[in-house]
Amino acid sequence: MSFIRNRSLKSSILRLFIPVMTLFVFITGLFSYLLASDQLQQNAFTSISDTVSQTQSFLNDKLTDVVTSLTILDSDSDLSDITIRTQNPEYQLHSDDYLLLNKALNRAFPDRALIDSTLLYYNYDRPAFYRKDDLTVQVRISLEPYKLRQATDPTSVIHWLTLHTDPVAASLNKNYNGKVVSLYKLLGKDVDHSKGIILFNIKDSFFKTILTTPTISNNGYLCLVSEDGLISYKKIADKYDIKDADLQPQILQTKQPSGQMTITNEYGKEMLVVYDTLRINRWKIAAVIPKEELLDKVSYIKYLSLAVLSILFVIVVIFSNVMANYITKPIIQLTRKINTIEEGHLDIEFKEYPNNEIGVLNRGMRDMLKRIQQLLVQVEEEQEKKRSAELAALQFQIRPHFLYNTLYSIKHLIEMDEKKEASQMVSALADFFRISISKGSEIIPVSQEIEHINHYFTIQQMRYGDSFTYSIEIDPELLDFKMVKLTLQPLVENAIYHGMKQIRKKGHIRIVGTILGENGVIRVEDNGPGMSAEQLAHIKRALQEVMMKGEEAVGFGVCNVHKRLQLNYGMSYGLSYESSPETGTVAIVTFRKQ
Repeated sequence: MSFIRNRSLKSSILRLFIPVMTLFVFITGLFSYLLASDQLQQNAFTSISDTVSQTQSFLNDKLTDVVTSLTILDSDSDLSDITIRTQNPEYQLHSDDYLLLNKALNRAFPDRALIDSTLLYYNYDRPAFYRKDDLTVQVRISLEPYKLRQATDPTSVIHWLTLHTDPVAASLNKNYNGKVVSLYKLLGKDVDHSKGIILFNIKDSFFKTILTTPTISNNGYLCLVSEDGLISYKKIADKYDIKDADLQPQILQTKQPSGQMTITNEYGKEMLVVYDTLRINRWKIAAVIPKEELLDKVSYIKYLSLAVLSILFVIVVIFSNVMANYITKPIIQLTRKINTIEEGHLDIEFKEYPNNEIGVLNRGMRDMLKRIQQLLVQVEEEQEKKRSAELAALQFQIRPHFLYNTLYSIKHLIEMDEKKEASQMVSALADFFRISISKGSEIIPVSQEIEHINHYFTIQQMRYGDSFTYSIEIDPELLDFKMVKLTLQPLVENAIYHGMKQIRKKGHIRIVGTILGENGVIRVEDNGPGMSAEQLAHIKRALQEVMMKGEEAVGFGVCNVHKRLQLNYGMSYGLSYESSPETGTVAIVTFRKQ
């Protein structure tokens, strides 16, 4: 800061502050301009996918309730008794039978806001019971249309009919023009021996509410697709229309239960189709949206962001000039004191300033110098230890042999034309080092540490084949704990190189994480040759003295892990071992909840 002594403070601040803020605004604006379009478009796709998924889940739950009600009615004991009695053609229904039938229908009748009507038919040549609202009537029906449909799909127990006119309601009321969706089950051991039917009609208004309530876009809509047809309600501009005959087969032919595709309609408009599958009947719920509408919203937000950034740029320039003039005088004195501190002089007298920002800064610097003088020696010692441990951790992260071996394995897979396996190993290696770096953070969630070790296992299993297996069992609550990163990888590496490679049988590594009071405990167990009592005692003594003797006693990786655990949590935490020649070796990590 010595340049302030030779130039006016105002000029120095303006030359430093304005370019920095201008550069910041420019970079921010450019970055937003480049990324806003892709990011906002991806967000729009994600929002549509969420809408489809939530609609599918809600619709599946509701239809599952209807299937449950049908199943309840099918297994009703009163209904079964009446069915058995009416197998005798001469048996006539009594008033008690009608009461039992009515009770059975009442017990099984699902949500009245959802169900339009119910049909119950049993045994040939007898009337069927048809209930709509609170009225139950007897009607005559034919089973042949329903038997014909079941013959085309004999493996299904419950059959579905897409939106259609209810033939029974139409026969009872000539002015009836409503639509329903039906599901039914034939009674009998097979199609040829069907003796009755249980049928529920679902209201058209239910599907209309489900498919029209979510706002997709001006010309976007939801539809329900089955082998029988396509259900949709929203009216859209003709140029965005896709004929049902074109849309239905393309959605039904998809092999994945959920996903997205792009369809170009007869007007040359690209339409994004995001779909999901109902588990209850394998129908597909799809959102159809014009791509250009999504891009129009993205462009609007992008230009609006640029306009806001431009206004912000002007405000920053004006504000920086005003602030430079306001803080010039008091900052000169503070700058001189800072220059004195920079020269190594800590015994400085501070005058009292008004109770404003400069006064707070002045008192803060005064108190800071006092604390520095009191804690300097202690801080230097602790920082030196931590820096040494962090340097060792960094050196361990970039140890080349693991990277060299993995790259050689990738090269070998490519030469054998195993491109898929090579791609998987490259992805695992990239994720492995991404978590190793973790944006410079020394402490990461346990969930990330487990993800990191999973990538390490993936790489090692691809290198060594099926010579060993592994399992990870972590208490879900422990995943939210935080721990020192790169704790488990050295322990797993030891288990592989000193455990799995030393046995002829198939090895197994098991990682178990539990919570003990306020502490987290993670065990790395292997079924390797284990250690003798002398070896185990030697390692335990070495771990107790590792802060003084270093890694020579127990090895670089273990020493590194133990040091960093104790530096972060205290001397009562760190590593411990259990082992015997018969049971293998267990490395135990103990750390404190943060």
